Amino acid sequence: MDALNDAFAAAMVRGDAAAVAAIYTEDAHLYFFKGTTLKGRAAIQEFLTGMFKGMKVTSMKIVSEEIHPMGDTVLDEGHYEMTSEADGKVETSKARYLQVYKKGKDGKYLLFRDCPLPD
Repeated sequence: MDALNDAFAAAMVRGDAAAVAAIYTEDAHLYFFKGTTLKGRAAIQEFLTGMFKGMKVTSMKIVSEEIHPMGDTVLDEGHYEMTSEADGKVETSKARYLQVYKKGKDGKYLLFRDCPLPD
């Protein structure tokens, strides 16, 4: 999970929506704080493409605190810190997360459900 978290954070800093979205399954769900749910890799990529037009992620650190393997899925609990810049303002956000990774037919894990939780 650490390698996937590192790849996710690096792609966010690069502003690479396609690389971030590639970490999700085709049928992934991304749940947001205010009740919005993005369904599917394509919707997640579209959202991130728009987000990166108005904001630059300057740093991101994702830390897994508990990993629970469950057959072909893994539950990952942790926290992240992200610093971004938009309209000349720098903001650092901290949050917890709960993620479910699913093993594909190729044996690789991808994000199936992603739920960031406000701190």
